[in-house]
Amino acid sequence: SSVRSHGLYGSIYYQHDPQRLSACPLTIHALLHVAQSIRAAGPVWASWAFPMERYCGTLLPAIHNRRYPYASLDRHVLDKARLAHIKLMYNIGNSLSLRPLMERPQKAVSVPSYDSCVLLPASKPLVPPRGLRDKIVSHLSTRYKATPAAVRAALPVEVQEWAKVRILNEGDTIRASTLDPGRDGEDRRNASYIRYEQLVDKNARYRGRPVILEKKTFYGELQHILLVNLNPIPAATPPLLSPETLLLAVIRNCSIESDVTRLDIHYYKQFSRTEVVDLTTVQCIVGRIQDRGRFAIIDRSGTLSRALYIEEDT
Repeated sequence: SSVRSHGLYGSIYYQHDPQRLSACPLTIHALLHVAQSIRAAGPVWASWAFPMERYCGTLLPAIHNRRYPYASLDRHVLDKARLAHIKLMYNIGNSLSLRPLMERPQKAVSVPSYDSCVLLPASKPLVPPRGLRDKIVSHLSTRYKATPAAVRAALPVEVQEWAKVRILNEGDTIRASTLDPGRDGEDRRNASYIRYEQLVDKNARYRGRPVILEKKTFYGELQHILLVNLNPIPAATPPLLSPETLLLAVIRNCSIESDVTRLDIHYYKQFSRTEVVDLTTVQCIVGRIQDRGRFAIIDRSGTLSRALYIEEDT
């Protein structure tokens, strides 16, 4: 209870000694109310004060006259409002942006027809084991409408495995768990758990009904990022007559057992299947929190559960 917490606070930090007041700052006292605040206002990230603190930080450099500080602040706020209106009215936000452009990472590798991402080191050749090779063949057979035998003949013996992929336009940098040796460190975030989307037949359980594809969201652990130089498949529909370079993601799917839809929180205890999908279906990184014998997936990319904060030009 709150009374008990304050009693412990007084006995441990203050110890009823006025000379120990320096051990009782507001930040330490606020820790007593974290649980109550979460119950009242939801997750901490949904009510944090960082956007306002950051905005206040941009006001201080705007004061150029110590005698009339408020006139300087008024002019600064007005100028920024006018600039924002001009950007919106004429759709020239990028041209008038004062933020430095994000540089392309060094040693990044682009792949034709994959404009939304780049590959990042390290990389190494990989001869897929039989189980993984069968899953790749199954994926490509569906993708190109070809027989498994035709796909096996076109699939090279060796593929290239990459450690990381970066989603462009300020997206996430996602790590493949098999090439990230430090992923289990206590002081590191696990950047291998992702949200991805697939088209699923709505009538798959009903024989004879027409195929109706709908987009469905899945969560899982990204285990491999594979670059595959596929040879021609003349027997495909339509025929693939020239070599093609593909980026494939091998994902261990989380078996979701319950959801809190309004907060985009999804619970799982174990993994289900391992599947191969095209890398463009991978959307972003998600967080995980262990909660009483199971994991909660925190998806802050949703429109409801993500706090929208527009970065100001500095």
